[in-house]
Amino acid sequence: MEETPLDRIRTLECLAFNAWPALQTLVHDGWLLRFAHGHTKRANSVNVLWPGRTPLDRRIAHAEALYRQYHLPPTFRITPLCEPALDQALAARGYATIDPTLVLEAPIDGLAALAAEGVELADHAAPDWVDGFCAATATGPATRAVLGRMLAAVVPPAAFARTRDASGADLAFGMGVTEGEALGIFEMLTLPAARRRGLAARTIAALARQARARGARRAYLQVVAANAAARALYAKLGFAEVYAYGYRRLSA
Repeated sequence: MEETPLDRIRTLECLAFNAWPALQTLVHDGWLLRFAHGHTKRANSVNVLWPGRTPLDRRIAHAEALYRQYHLPPTFRITPLCEPALDQALAARGYATIDPTLVLEAPIDGLAALAAEGVELADHAAPDWVDGFCAATATGPATRAVLGRMLAAVVPPAAFARTRDASGADLAFGMGVTEGEALGIFEMLTLPAARRRGLAARTIAALARQARARGARRAYLQVVAANAAARALYAKLGFAEVYAYGYRRLSA
């Protein structure tokens, strides 16, 4: 059976859920509710997989009660998989739109052909990798502990990339998760003083080479739509948009 555009989106959504696991999940009438003590919106939001059967308002109220129970702001990811009435219903309840994001995809061969010298790869998130990433992002101890638990919960084969200078100072980070023929790229970060040196491309190349050896044929990633510099880089590397999503969050 030929894959439809919505089938492809659902596949990428599920791949990303596996690659970036929440600490707790609940499936409720076609919705995946994810909880991770507030670290990242993707891991602390309602995600639609299939059309629900119960009344929409009842499902929204059920989700709101659970997120409030966990002291988290009710947050919904609005993707093309959502029923059209959901976005309107959330707007009517006072939810604000935040962080429009694009999902991009590229063939693995072109990425693997790029230069990758200087990039270190490890198959698990060692404590010093997590410490270095958190130091570079000014992440506090509580969130660092949550991130460590999330990374340890990744089931598919993963790779953690790091580039350092001659003195051992961190320059760039990245994470790749390979599942089947797909490589998911996450946690891309180049420290400010090291930008415009091609480190992000080298990081992606190193992750792509390992993923291709594991059977991957394509790579995907998410980028905030407002990040023009990152979007330009990814377009140069051959990434093209598959779909867009955003969030609806209730502040009170």
